[in-house]
Amino acid sequence: MIATVVVYLGLSGLDDRDSKNVSFEQAQPSAAPEEGVNPGGEEGPSVREVYTRDGPGVVTIYVSSREAGPGGGSGFVIDENGYVVTNQHVVEGADSVSVSFGGGAKERAEVVGEDPSTDIALIKVDDVEESLTPLTLGDSDSVGVGDPVIAIGNPLDVGISVTTGIVSGLGRGIKAPNGYTINGAVQTDAALSSGNSGGPLLDASGNVIGVNSQAASGGLGGVAQGVNFAVPINTVKSVVEQLIETGEVEHGYIGVSMFPLGVEDLAVYSGQSSEDFSEQYGLPENGAIISKTVEGGPADEAGLKGGDDEQEEIAGVEVPLGDVITEVEGESVATSEDVIEVVNTLRPDDTVTLTVVTPGQEPREVEVKLGVQPPGQQQQPRQQPQQ
Repeated sequence: MIATVVVYLGLSGLDDRDSKNVSFEQAQPSAAPEEGVNPGGEEGPSVREVYTRDGPGVVTIYVSSREAGPGGGSGFVIDENGYVVTNQHVVEGADSVSVSFGGGAKERAEVVGEDPSTDIALIKVDDVEESLTPLTLGDSDSVGVGDPVIAIGNPLDVGISVTTGIVSGLGRGIKAPNGYTINGAVQTDAALSSGNSGGPLLDASGNVIGVNSQAASGGLGGVAQGVNFAVPINTVKSVVEQLIETGEVEHGYIGVSMFPLGVEDLAVYSGQSSEDFSEQYGLPENGAIISKTVEGGPADEAGLKGGDDEQEEIAGVEVPLGDVITEVEGESVATSEDVIEVVNTLRPDDTVTLTVVTPGQEPREVEVKLGVQPPGQQQQPRQQPQQ
């Protein structure tokens, strides 16, 4: 497997009294953009028109912390009451937060709530000297690979800026600041840098489809270019609603760590057919492998077992041969991401039905009553997906 390291896009060590700390090289003049053409070359608003309309709704967030010093990132206004969405890692541990608007106003803000499991935070500005420009929230489920996108934010604190690209992939699983998995992330090649964290990723019409959060950095000497991720806006909507209502978010939790590759993926790595591979190792032909269960957690209480104590080397990779989840609520699953996607839609005390195969045995149905997701752990390289 190829190791991938993600880099959060917040700013650290930022001093807003001398924030233009970037060196520039002289670039050759480029042709003026053709007006009235959107990123996909189709009818619709141009990038200039989207930026002119929505740019004033994108803000710069400055934070101060006794432990980490100054820092910040980007954010965007979601309504006329002064609510602003950003990344949780931008405001984590902040002793004070301020918001700088495009018109020049800079106001103190309070943190309404944080959700490290989705890397989303909601802050609120009560007194704003200029009119607010709320952005329109779109539908991340309607996005397709290849769709044009626009990112607006404050990279490196040079000022609110716009970049463009396409949707490079969908349904990506990325790690939250507390080590859990954010499912359904939007992958894009739109240029993002430190300071873009919390800014909006827009579709060609200017609707927000995600919150820019992470960039990939190639591991094991690899190089990653243009591999960036945004938290899907449909996830953000649910989180914001709960933060406004209660100031916190509760996530369903079954208490397992799962192997990153599904059974079908392992068959491909081994160079065998799914049928031959499954027969050799006593595994089903598809499913997500449980590597560990949390002692006393919902899965453990339901009798599920991890495979950390029984591992098999497959194609040079140590694979834990634990129970395999093949279906969730009657729907077939291929990888851990499929399991996480369903569980993330559920709340504590909900019951989920899993079809499970212990290697070498027949399938069985197991009902798991979800608990409350605990705080979790700080992210570690190559950490296995948790739920």
